[in-house]
Amino acid sequence: MASPVYLFTGFLDSGKTTLIKETLSDPSFMEGVSRTLIISFEQGEVEYDKPFLESHNAFVEYMDSADELTPERMRELDTVYHPSQVFIEWNGTQPVSETLLEHMPEFWPLVQILTTVDATTFEIYINAMRQMLFEQLRWSDTVIVNRCTEDTNGMSLRGNIKAINRRAQIYYEGNFGEQVTLKSGILPFDINAPVLDIKDDDYGLWYMDAVEDPDKYDGKEIILRGMYAQDIPGYKQTFIMGRRAMVCCAQDTSLCGLTVTGVKIWEMKKGDWVEVQGHLKTVPLDNGGKTVVLYAERVARYEAPADEYVYFS
Repeated sequence: MASPVYLFTGFLDSGKTTLIKETLSDPSFMEGVSRTLIISFEQGEVEYDKPFLESHNAFVEYMDSADELTPERMRELDTVYHPSQVFIEWNGTQPVSETLLEHMPEFWPLVQILTTVDATTFEIYINAMRQMLFEQLRWSDTVIVNRCTEDTNGMSLRGNIKAINRRAQIYYEGNFGEQVTLKSGILPFDINAPVLDIKDDDYGLWYMDAVEDPDKYDGKEIILRGMYAQDIPGYKQTFIMGRRAMVCCAQDTSLCGLTVTGVKIWEMKKGDWVEVQGHLKTVPLDNGGKTVVLYAERVARYEAPADEYVYFS
């Protein structure tokens, strides 16, 4: 029988070991699990003490390098421990290995990637070590942001994480598991204003909020500024307008764009910057979700900002 593998990534002392221990102590998650093998590539302040391991029928194997975790080594460990599940605690300074992403054996399928983020150091890492953080977050299914307080800038955290990995589910916690309510849910513009005038610096925050809660903007009049980014085949009055978010470096960006309709696109060309005023309308997607479309009423040329990238703070 296959043993599911859960991969835990994050910087040293970001809470990986604590999350693993909490997971092992969760009765609902551990239902039907008899033995857990933990493969750890680093040791932080929190340890796997012997009494804890014995009480949870868990075993730890420490490794120094990703090169050690070969399919042959996995087979050996599977034979020795016969685990019901495997937790891999990855070294946060290393990219996730190709073996884990593409070449896991059938008896150890990778089923989920979880990443822990320390809210108190996130801004430092995203500014100084973006590439490392990018490698941790790009494959994540779930991101747990811990050590949050009510003053934590949740919009900045969410925006930067979503720019790297849109599909990731994000959860905010206090000191490891404690519930916390963030004040930063307040947007930097008045959602109830007669006309929402979204400034260049606020485009990223508006965009992520509209993606996550499109119904909030249904029927709203808005002014947006962005670049003519893409045509839509088959539509003569519709295009994609947006701005690019830096994912890990200037050569790797992601478009934060929306559909604009009711425009004389033959008078424009790709790369033009425009200011569009109109009303937003929520429309359904084929996957069951929703998005917003901007029905333009006024379009004007706009000088490209000095910094064309989208930021989320």
